[in-house]
Amino acid sequence: RSTDMLPEIDLFFENLPKALRPERVASILGLSIKTIYDWHYRQRERRVPLGLFVKFNRSLFLRTDILKQWITSQNPSLT
Repeated sequence: RSTDMLPEIDLFFENLPKALRPERVASILGLSIKTIYDWHYRQRERRVPLGLFVKFNRSLFLRTDILKQWITSQNPSLT
């Protein structure tokens, strides 16, 4: 897959809400829900950015701005 076929990261995140449920993030990124919860419970071990996870009314959410920054830092070709 060539890099020109990759979607521009800004366009990818443009229409997403500021926070997403773990199930939605798993679906978007093609990961299992277990992986997302593993990131939450083992943040330091997995080097997941602080502030990525937020709890609101006992529900867990991921902040899309921090998720975007983390993905682009892991994949410089997306910038």
